[in-house]
Amino acid sequence: MNNKPARRWSLPAALAWMRRSTSTNMGRRFTVLILVFSSIVTLLATALQLELEYRRDRRAIETQLQQVRTSYADSLAASLWSASMRDLNLQLQGVMRLPDLQFIEVDNEQNAPVASVGTARAPDVVTLDFPLTYVHRERTLAIGRVRVQASLHGAYRRLREKVVATLILQTVYTFLVSLFILILFQLMVGRHLKRIAAYSDRLSAGQFDEPLRLERRVSRANAHDELAQMVAALNSMHQRVNSSFADLRESESRWKFALEGAGDGVWDYDVPRGTVFYSKRWKEMLGYAEHELADHLSTFERLAHPDDMRETMRILQQNIDSGSSSFVSEHRMQCKDGSWKWISSRGMVVAWDAQGHATRMIGTHTDISARRAAEQELARLLAQTEQAHAALRVANDTMESQVHERTAQLERANQELEAFSYSVSHDLRSPLRGIDGWSLALQEDYAALLDTQGQQYLGRVRSETQRMGQLIDGMLEFSRLGRAALAPREFDLSALAQTVAARVRDANRERIIEFHIEAGLRGFGDEQLLEAVLHNLLENAAKFTQQRTPARIEFGRMQTADPQSRLPVMALFVRDNGAGFDMQYAAKLFGVFQRLHKSSEFPGTGIGLATVQRIVQRHGGTIWADAAVDQGATFYFTLKESP
Repeated sequence: MNNKPARRWSLPAALAWMRRSTSTNMGRRFTVLILVFSSIVTLLATALQLELEYRRDRRAIETQLQQVRTSYADSLAASLWSASMRDLNLQLQGVMRLPDLQFIEVDNEQNAPVASVGTARAPDVVTLDFPLTYVHRERTLAIGRVRVQASLHGAYRRLREKVVATLILQTVYTFLVSLFILILFQLMVGRHLKRIAAYSDRLSAGQFDEPLRLERRVSRANAHDELAQMVAALNSMHQRVNSSFADLRESESRWKFALEGAGDGVWDYDVPRGTVFYSKRWKEMLGYAEHELADHLSTFERLAHPDDMRETMRILQQNIDSGSSSFVSEHRMQCKDGSWKWISSRGMVVAWDAQGHATRMIGTHTDISARRAAEQELARLLAQTEQAHAALRVANDTMESQVHERTAQLERANQELEAFSYSVSHDLRSPLRGIDGWSLALQEDYAALLDTQGQQYLGRVRSETQRMGQLIDGMLEFSRLGRAALAPREFDLSALAQTVAARVRDANRERIIEFHIEAGLRGFGDEQLLEAVLHNLLENAAKFTQQRTPARIEFGRMQTADPQSRLPVMALFVRDNGAGFDMQYAAKLFGVFQRLHKSSEFPGTGIGLATVQRIVQRHGGTIWADAAVDQGATFYFTLKESP
């Protein structure tokens, strides 16, 4: 909005401005409404004022009649009592000199008229009757009545005299007020609405020249009024329309560029006229120059393959008749050199007449000769593939019989392995029990004959025999893990860890071991096998923290990085503050009979972690460790989520 100097007004200029302001339909309607409203207001105000004047005159007449009663009642009663008709008539004539009185009459106690002045009229009068009393010998006697009539014709005459002046005054007053309202409306609203309407007409005509500005001073009072909001809305619409037009032009140029770049030809069909605009690329696709083909439907009919022409025109006509939005047709077109190209024609109806008939269609032509050739080649390959599938099915039948044979061999091998395991568990244990038993007998019966070194040798024989038994037990348990069937279910993993921790604590009563087990952990898997996992890990943690007081062992779940994929995973963990190990030997950690510490420091068979790894892998998870020498170790493992 701009600030312009105030205009200098004169009477002719004001009248000319008023004519311009009322020249529009809205200005004329507003002027007529103001005039009608002012006339109604004038009539109502005049009628109200005349009504008030009439009531005031009537009250004055009634008051005057009461004054007659007050002033003349006693003297009239005295004249009537003394039967002085002359005094009575004189008094009545004096009363009649009062304005608007037209008749007065005095009656005796028998209601017979005694004296009267004036003429009685029935309509448009105000009448007052009052009794005449006389005090005789301290007695109040009713000696007659007085009837006084006042005419309203004087009040009517005065109203008629005032009505013209009142109408003129009210008309002038209402006209001035209406004129002021009209001028105020035109100054504050009307002229701005005309400017807004003219601006809207320019927008409708597509003239997006400059934003709308009103010719008024900007102040705090009108900075956010309705006109300012309307101007802001129109300017915002102006910006959006400008932006939309720019986007539309850019989209159109991009569309044309994309079509040309993609090698598609464009056509525009005027249905009533039968003319078709073919783009330059459409003609070049068939080997023609732009001027060599006429822009008419007959061009398409002449170049289309006869075998495809009928079906293509049927699809086109069906699309026009049904009013469907789009159609696709594939057909052959003849090139200038006589060869044929496969064309995919896509089109859509974009305009209809008042009866709903299609009047305009646009579409594209795409060269699909390469695709058609590829489809033929693909069909040939599919035929070859089907032949190969038949040969493969024959081979599969042969392979299935081989698989059945191999399965039977594997089952026999498993049975032999189980028999071997049974043989190992019995045949090897028997001599081990013999060695341990005879060594114990030698130690008990001939201990006195052996020196200290002999005692040590004998003790080592017994310990190695027992260790051999433990190795056999671990090896058998490890071999059974691969054959045992899983019984997975969901269970409370925290409660299971508490149970295992209690057993480990009972086995190490002489030590101070602090277990910290996270509550609320749930697991899915074979509960007995996962109990073996927790037992091995917690027992290992207790073993390798035997030089710590107190020993601290944690079990919980946390997010960490998978060592192979480096992706974040939620893993269960067992952490201790024990001896730890060197990470360069971590690859040996889960091998069978592999140990990273001396048996003299930390006894064991080297089977436990291999067992843990096999159980975790059978549950679809992985296990890894992180440690440092004398800084404890953390074992992480994952399990498959419950289905």
